[in-house]
Amino acid sequence: MSLSEITAKEFGEWLDGTFIGDPATSREFCERNLSPDYVRLHAGGGRTEFEQAVEKVTHFRTICRKWEGKVNFLVQQGNKIAVRYTVDLIFGDTPEQHMELMFMAERDAEGRFQKVWELTEPINESAEN
Repeated sequence: MSLSEITAKEFGEWLDGTFIGDPATSREFCERNLSPDYVRLHAGGGRTEFEQAVEKVTHFRTICRKWEGKVNFLVQQGNKIAVRYTVDLIFGDTPEQHMELMFMAERDAEGRFQKVWELTEPINESAEN
């Protein structure tokens, strides 16, 4: 079975939904978008499996006060996808942050994210792009 490609808009909507939405619908969101075998590895350490992802989405949706991002780059081949995403965000009482997310993933036969690797870094405002 061939997966349909995900557009930059669809990816952005999915990622936005991780941080913005009703915390009470976090499990439904995860069941729709993440494989039951979901594993996320974060560069520098950290591993998240499906049940932890539900908890994290609930937490993010509870504390996120601002999430304005965009897909800067998206490439995919078959079930593999790579994305560069930049975002301005505010969590709880923390100051606004400007972040870059590098995301690589494999999707399952139903198009849900299954194996994910990500790197999140602050964007250096003084650096030349």
